[in-house]
Amino acid sequence: MVMMGRTAEALFWIGRYSERTENHARLIDVYYHIREDMEGSSKQSWSRLIDTIGDRAVFLEQYGSFTEQHVLQYITLDKNNANSLLACTNHARANLRNIREKMPSELWDIMNGLYLWLKEKEVRDITNDSPHLFYRFIRDTLSMFQGSATSVMPRQNEWHFVEAGRYLERAENLLRLIQSLCSEYAKEDFSSYPLMLAVLKSVSGYESYRKEYADTVNLNSIIKFLLLNETFPRSVAFSMQSLERSFKGIQLDDPELTNAVHKLAKLAGKVRANLACMDEDDLRSGKLESTLQTLLDSCNGMGVRMSKVFFPSREEVIA
Repeated sequence: MVMMGRTAEALFWIGRYSERTENHARLIDVYYHIREDMEGSSKQSWSRLIDTIGDRAVFLEQYGSFTEQHVLQYITLDKNNANSLLACTNHARANLRNIREKMPSELWDIMNGLYLWLKEKEVRDITNDSPHLFYRFIRDTLSMFQGSATSVMPRQNEWHFVEAGRYLERAENLLRLIQSLCSEYAKEDFSSYPLMLAVLKSVSGYESYRKEYADTVNLNSIIKFLLLNETFPRSVAFSMQSLERSFKGIQLDDPELTNAVHKLAKLAGKVRANLACMDEDDLRSGKLESTLQTLLDSCNGMGVRMSKVFFPSREEVIA
């Protein structure tokens, strides 16, 4: 079955936006609860979170100061912030609505229910009750969405497009998170331990990391684990394995499109192979910045190529 245009693009962005929402909810939850252990003023702590998943210039223009209420409003409930949890959920829901007849009904029920719940919330609903329970509910709902998709979707093109979006988003998100960690680590007044733990916990990698590295917590080991571990589901290496597999799973009747998707699979395979060939020297501070940027450029390149091949017109699809 040939899938192009509106349907293929909607599927791809359902994967990306559902993954982005879950990633951000995880990070906000963990960061919110470790901020008191981090050195620096409350303003500095909240600004770090904006720098990681928001736009500092846009935030300051709209809100003016880094207060708890302002930051949580911007990254959680601001409809005008394309990366807020509400906006990402809305985009995933809108794309899902456009192709409801092609998707299991329970996926629509889960995503629509999350959006309707979230759009009624205000900042005081987060801060007055339990922020941890608030963000955990979002995270758990999206885990349920992914679990339902895994359980009921036939392993046909629809599944592979969603998974391609999911794992490309996962890899990009983690690479930016590592970049942010390295940037903070380079500061002279930076207390690294709490933030390193926060990064691991935000991807649910703390326990898996401890099994491999015991009590050793340092930047080099964390980066090696998050980049190169081929068995941890949220590592960059695992994401590239899954992305390559998703591209290979797409079956098309058009020879030209088949060739294009094979090239995408080769690109993902090349990144995976480059990761497998990395050694300690590639992860040291002198080369790490360029290594991370090269990986991000590769992810961006795959996203651009995917758009050019399958989504030549974006006029009718929310993305």
